[in-house]
Amino acid sequence: METPEDRRWDINAVDEKEIYREARDFLSTVIAVENDNRSKAVNWLQFRDGNQWPQDLYNSRELDGRLMITINHCDTLLTRVENSIKQQRPRIKAHPVADADVNKAKLINGLTRHIEAVSQAPVAYDAGASSALSIGWGYWRIVPEYLNERSFDQELKIKPIENTFTVYRDPMSVLPDGSDSMRYLISEKMTRIKFRQQYPDAENVEFIDGGQGDDDANWESRYEIRLAEYFRIVEKPERLFKMVDGTTKFESEFAPGVLKVALADADRHGFATEYLKGRQVAVERKSATRQVQWFRLSGSRVIDRRNLPGKWIPIIAVEGCKLNINGEKKRHGAIKNMTEPCRLFNYSETMKMEKIALSPKAAWVAAAGQIEQHPEWFDANTKAYSALVYDPVVVNGQTLPPPQREAPSQVEAGWAEMSQSYEHMIMAIAGQPHEPEQDAQGQVVSGVALKQRRALADDSHYHYYDNVTLSIAFTGRILVDLYPHYYDGARLQRIIQEDGTPEMVQLNQRMPDGSIKNDMSVGEYDIIMDTGPGYDTKRQEGFEGMVSLLGTPLGEEIAKVGADLIVRNADFAGADQLADRLVPLNADGMAQVIKELPEQAQSIIGSMQKQAQVLQAKVQQLEADLKYGLTKSMHEQATKLQIENLRDHRAEADTHTDAFVRTEDTHTKAQTAIAVAEINKAGTLLDTHVKGRQDEAARRDELAAAERAEKAAPAES
Repeated sequence: METPEDRRWDINAVDEKEIYREARDFLSTVIAVENDNRSKAVNWLQFRDGNQWPQDLYNSRELDGRLMITINHCDTLLTRVENSIKQQRPRIKAHPVADADVNKAKLINGLTRHIEAVSQAPVAYDAGASSALSIGWGYWRIVPEYLNERSFDQELKIKPIENTFTVYRDPMSVLPDGSDSMRYLISEKMTRIKFRQQYPDAENVEFIDGGQGDDDANWESRYEIRLAEYFRIVEKPERLFKMVDGTTKFESEFAPGVLKVALADADRHGFATEYLKGRQVAVERKSATRQVQWFRLSGSRVIDRRNLPGKWIPIIAVEGCKLNINGEKKRHGAIKNMTEPCRLFNYSETMKMEKIALSPKAAWVAAAGQIEQHPEWFDANTKAYSALVYDPVVVNGQTLPPPQREAPSQVEAGWAEMSQSYEHMIMAIAGQPHEPEQDAQGQVVSGVALKQRRALADDSHYHYYDNVTLSIAFTGRILVDLYPHYYDGARLQRIIQEDGTPEMVQLNQRMPDGSIKNDMSVGEYDIIMDTGPGYDTKRQEGFEGMVSLLGTPLGEEIAKVGADLIVRNADFAGADQLADRLVPLNADGMAQVIKELPEQAQSIIGSMQKQAQVLQAKVQQLEADLKYGLTKSMHEQATKLQIENLRDHRAEADTHTDAFVRTEDTHTKAQTAIAVAEINKAGTLLDTHVKGRQDEAARRDELAAAERAEKAAPAES
């Protein structure tokens, strides 16, 4: 049956007395819901700190003075996981969604990096992640601070919450980052001097309520007082109207008496027909406005209150493991499943050492008469002597050997195997089932195998890393939502570029034309997470894969079409700037960059590209004309030169021909003269020869005639 007490929760408290009671009731509800989780979490933290023996067993063994060995595998293995998360810490990156561009997003990202730097945000992230890893949940928060004592400008800071148990979260919250939480309460310490300075009229009464882990008796002291911060989101029902021009307005945003919507004339689609100040209301629906409220509580009343800007309570949760069993939420971290194997290992090591300690010291075996005169032998098994003197003993003419030490007692092999088994059990439950040094001596393990082992360990804890990523992303959404409220005036602001270099920019600068440059109140952004540095990140693995492809036959083509993508995935300062300079070398990359620019910039670039194309066509035509004209001129010149060369060759040929003809004529004449002379000479010789033969014949005739005459003469005589 519903009671008046139940109905009281149907509305939000208004006056301070009711608000104080509401906060106390909320705290009591959270303590009742989380009492079991908190009690176990306190024990888990003590276990990680080294208190790994059950209290009853610890008391009994301490009373008897018995040995209790604690080898803290738990803290070592959790520290290893924490360091792995630190090496892969994600980074906040805003992408423009509406009324924003890439350059504005770069400004937002630079401001976020500045806030993380001045806040030492990794301290907050790591504290929350460590708590989630240990007990199952952790927190950090965002607070505004004035730049200095003389400034009205505020700056957002990311602050750690060191003691997780001081935060009481809305038990109805489901999301791991707490973004759906409607209420939070945080207990805090404040020095009594500061309390009197800020609240001189408030009673010096401490807020004493608290749950497990937050009920320290040392809270109240002479110097400090315990207070509480109570956050709540108040939702006020509203009617939301959409105008035909696309704008929307809540009913409360209209001037009184102006809103007149002809709902009676609305058709079945919900469209009205009446105009409102020249604009027609298109449709309406039920909605609600959210207001974040903050209160500071002492032990007796509300001592401070204010409305906070933004849509969310600026507290960020991070979760470890969560189970919902019959509606009851069970949270735990990595310590829970490590407690039993760690205790078994400590038990086995303690029992093994007790057995060794209780075993008698190895004694000396000596013959009678060898050591009676030397008392140092009687404690030689517990003290170290530089020399032990004994008396030789002779039996039956044989000198007996000197005293000998007995073999020490041995620990059974089962003890060592048991300890080793428990240690392997711890490693397996911790998600690190195989250590590289556990390989057999001399066995070679490939780098691929080592990577696979490391990947297996990372996979075992990836849900912790993923939840931290979700929480840091929620941090980015809160920051972007608060920027228009805390960075609303004209101011010179430092931002940090991706490579870590600082830059000063002017925010909300009014230009001569009336526009506002770097207007922080305009623009919507979506938050994505960019992995940080580390060899095991997918970004570096992708870069390695790209670089390895460059050594393949496809490397030359890949370098031509995707050089900017390869460089952009490299993890060194200036990689993005270098990639930006490579983009114009690739037509597809340049087209993609132009698509990401604002429409006005795209129009300007499109116009410039058309002009460039016209100019390029003219240049090509001029080049063709020049090339054609130059070719024609060169051809004519070459023809003339060829004709002149032909003429020269012809003249030269004629000269050579004339000279040859003259030479031939001279030679012919000379040969002819020689021939004529030879003919004449030959004729003369022939004539001489003929005449000689004629003369010889005449002489022969004369001789013959003489002979005949001579013969005839005697006959006559």
